[in-house]
Amino acid sequence: MDPTKKEYLANGGDHFIVCAADQMELALDEFVDEYGEAPDVYLLAEVMQELPDWRVPETCQYSEQKPVYILI
Repeated sequence: MDPTKKEYLANGGDHFIVCAADQMELALDEFVDEYGEAPDVYLLAEVMQELPDWRVPETCQYSEQKPVYILI
């Protein structure tokens, strides 16, 4: 994970989207529309290993599914 993005999340940054695998296209479109740039995409499992104290959202932002990816 990019050290800048890791620090951003660790310090409470909130400009990210978590999504289930089947919602990735919607998440990418929304991220670009909202923030005006392409996101870095990471598997949430990897982020959780690097930031064990970070509170992971429990559901996808678009459904009740468990999120798989985070777009930062």
